[in-house]
Amino acid sequence: MRLDFIEVCGFRGFRDKVRVDFGRGFTVITGRNGVGKSTLCDAVEFAITGSIDKYSVEKSAKESLNDYLWWRGEGTPKAHFVTASFIDTDGKPFTITRTREAGSDRSQEEIQAALCSGPVPDDALKQLTRTSIIRDEWIAALSLDLSETERFDLVRAALGALEGSEAGGRAREVVVAAEGAHSRDEAAYETARSRLADRLAQQSETQAALSRSGDVSEALRIISAAIPDAPTELTARLAAGRNTLANARAKLSRMGEAVQLGREIAARQAAFNAPESAVAREAASAALEAARRAKEAADRVITEAEQRLAREEEADAIAASLALLVEHGERLGLHDDHCPLCAAHRTSDEFAAGLAAARRRIASLSSGVQDARAALAAARDQATQPGLDLEKAEAEVAAHANEERTLRAQEAAHVDFYTQWNLDHRFIGDPDGLEREIAAERDRSINLERALLVLDASQAVSRISSIESEISTLRDEIERLANAVSQSQGAVTVAREIERSVKRVSAEVIDERLAQISPLLNELYQRLRPHADWRTIDYSIRGDVRRFLSLKVGNGLNPQFVFSSGQRRAAGLAFLLSVHLARAWTPLRSLLLDDPVQHIDDFRALHLVEVLAALRLDGRQIICAVEDPALADLLCRRLVSTSTEGGRRFDIDVTPLGATGVVTKEEIPPMPAGVLRNASGLQVVSGT
Repeated sequence: MRLDFIEVCGFRGFRDKVRVDFGRGFTVITGRNGVGKSTLCDAVEFAITGSIDKYSVEKSAKESLNDYLWWRGEGTPKAHFVTASFIDTDGKPFTITRTREAGSDRSQEEIQAALCSGPVPDDALKQLTRTSIIRDEWIAALSLDLSETERFDLVRAALGALEGSEAGGRAREVVVAAEGAHSRDEAAYETARSRLADRLAQQSETQAALSRSGDVSEALRIISAAIPDAPTELTARLAAGRNTLANARAKLSRMGEAVQLGREIAARQAAFNAPESAVAREAASAALEAARRAKEAADRVITEAEQRLAREEEADAIAASLALLVEHGERLGLHDDHCPLCAAHRTSDEFAAGLAAARRRIASLSSGVQDARAALAAARDQATQPGLDLEKAEAEVAAHANEERTLRAQEAAHVDFYTQWNLDHRFIGDPDGLEREIAAERDRSINLERALLVLDASQAVSRISSIESEISTLRDEIERLANAVSQSQGAVTVAREIERSVKRVSAEVIDERLAQISPLLNELYQRLRPHADWRTIDYSIRGDVRRFLSLKVGNGLNPQFVFSSGQRRAAGLAFLLSVHLARAWTPLRSLLLDDPVQHIDDFRALHLVEVLAALRLDGRQIICAVEDPALADLLCRRLVSTSTEGGRRFDIDVTPLGATGVVTKEEIPPMPAGVLRNASGLQVVSGT
């Protein structure tokens, strides 16, 4: 499947109808910036997906991309549409037309069925355009600039879905269902146990009340004193008394915690405010200031030494160039009594004297590099100790500051504790006074508890029988629920083991699929040669739940941070081309490149041309838009055109009518096999 033609009218920068019939082998589109080269790639993407993915901002100033899909300039187009046509190996066309008024004449399912096959990734049409159209602005952004997890997801999505990938989702559903059932069984079991514990406690309390019955009238007086507004009904009065007793016990517990906390803070405050602590803090601050001054002085010495070394190395480079020039002139010698370098008339003695003077100049220029390097090394050695002293002083000052922050935080927490539990703030700084208050409160709680026991005894006999009956029923229920919890726990264990096995197998399959990227990536990287020293690039995959794909060059270096802008783009091209070639889920053999040589030097641009020529020999349809006419000429010469898969070149520009259009169209014929030049002229011969 290849791209046959694109036809646009009233779309973005194209007001009038323009049709580009692509060569089955390759097509080179050239034109200056702003005439619509990128719009042709936009049109292909828009026809397939109904959108343009290269804009990261969906809305700006209350406008969106949809407001700029169609012509907004002067004049009125005759229509608003985009048509993209594809043709398969049997010559059967598949055409998509999207209009402003009616949308697409093909459904997403029809487009996906025509352009995709086999297990496809999620959002397959978006992945198709993203891996078939390599845009200038996305070369680095979709390769080296991605995070490791995003890069893994991009490659996995580009390679397509795995057979049986739904097994992981089903295994997860089984685990969730098993865990839900287990949680419900555990909740029921814990509820039954809690109820049993309550009944056992009630049984024990009731039996104890029977053995400690006393004066009921005195008990009522104590409860009335503790709860002046308690109800008259005995059961309600008992409930109110129990509530008050529970609150009193909780308050006693919090008051005890407050005493302990207050004494700890008092001890810390005494230690912090001690004279020796203040002296130590002042000494640490003074030492830090002195260490900073010493470090700054050492850094200035290093900077001066580095500047001196730079100047000496520059002079040494000049000396090296002069040495080559002198050596070349000496080797050539005088020619008809003229200097071979400047063509001036010189005698042999004058020429020898000139060479000697040049050598003296070279020696003077290259003499200071070693001294400058030695001075820089000495300055760096001398800066080591001030740096260590500064780190030590900073750590000591930080320790004092942390001690103070900890103390202030504890003081604030102490105040918050009193506020939270409604304790008397009078005792915040008086833990001994609070302890005396605790003793009085404890006595009142003991008296109230004894009174409640006396009143409980009057009702205990009637309650004992019903409590024992409930305890027997609850024990039977707990035994049944314990068996259910054991069974559901076993089901959860089995389900989790199944899920782990599915994940392990899935990860192994993904790693095998991704392994096909490695040879492609290395081959393309070596051909594009982003870096003179690092000739190969490696990738690694790690992680079990979250997967990471990292790229490394040299001795484990991240190219994102060590490559220049041009080198990153060249490496990014190698990555994106390897992803494009590794796809197995689409029959589309077209590769579109939108100005891929921006910010790339001529050396690497030539390598890119050779890579595209190799892809063309592999049967790919190459469609490349460039600004430079000379580069377009080179592409037309290097991309192979055959009798069945021809090449074309289009020059687009603004026409005299003020709209973008095709200015020239050229068919690129197949190149002759070879030529030999002989004495009689040029003779075309067969062979290579």
